[in-house]
Amino acid sequence: MSSPLTLVQLSDSHVSADPDAEYRDCRALANLESLAPVVGHLDPDAIVFSGDLSEDGSAASYRLVADLIEDWGKPIAWLPGNHDERSVMEKALDRPGFTAGPVCHFGGWQVVLLDSAWHDRPEGELNDERLAPLDALDGEQPALVFVHHQPIPVDSPWIDKYPLVENERLWDRLDDGLVKAVAFGHVHQVFAGEHEGIACLSAPSTVANSHRDVQKFTLDETGPGLRWFRLWPDGRWQTGIEYAKSEHGIS
Repeated sequence: MSSPLTLVQLSDSHVSADPDAEYRDCRALANLESLAPVVGHLDPDAIVFSGDLSEDGSAASYRLVADLIEDWGKPIAWLPGNHDERSVMEKALDRPGFTAGPVCHFGGWQVVLLDSAWHDRPEGELNDERLAPLDALDGEQPALVFVHHQPIPVDSPWIDKYPLVENERLWDRLDDGLVKAVAFGHVHQVFAGEHEGIACLSAPSTVANSHRDVQKFTLDETGPGLRWFRLWPDGRWQTGIEYAKSEHGIS
C-alpha cells in the first residue's frame, strides 16, 4: 500500500504588525507559534493556510507569519481571507516554498485554492473567474478544494451571517467523484458536514475559537488548533483535528 501524503490546514491567525497584539484577548502570534510542536509531530508534506493570516492587512504582519512558518521547512500554499489584503500578501509571501496555486499537486492529489475574499466585505463570493481553476483539473486525480468562507451553513448564528454567498455557483462546478472535500476556515470552530456527496470541513483558528450555538463570538477554551489530512494516491483519505494543548497522539 502506498504511503499517504500528510497535509496540515492552518487558518485564521489574525496576526497584526505588533507581534504582541491580541485578537479576542489571545496573543495571535504566540498562539500560532504554539502549534509548532503539533506540526512537527505530524511532519506534513505540505501546509495550506486558508485565509485571515493577518488582522490588519499589513506587510509586517505577513512577514511575521511567513518568518515563523517558513522555519517549519514545509511547502506552504495560501489563500486570502476577508481580513487579508491580497496585493500586500503577494509581495510579503513572495519567497521560496510559498505558493498561491491556484492548483497545487501534492502526492497524486490536486489541491485547489479558491479566493472567496473581496475588499471590505465580510462575506465571500466566487465568480466565474475565481472558479476557473476547477476547469483545469485532471479527471484522473483526486482533488481537495480549499476556500476561506463556509460553503454551507455551520449552524452558528454569529458567523453564518457572513457565508459564501451564492454558494450554488461552487457546488454546480464540483464533481463528487473527483473532489473529496471542501475545506474552509473563517468560522473559528470545528465543523464537519456534507453537501451533494462532498465532505465540508472547517479548520479551527490558530488563535481563538468560539462555541457554536451562540449569537456572538464566545471564546472556547480548547485553544489554538489545526486540521490534518492523510491522502492516499488512490483517493482514500482521513482527517482529524489537533490542538496545541493535546498530547499529539496521532495514530
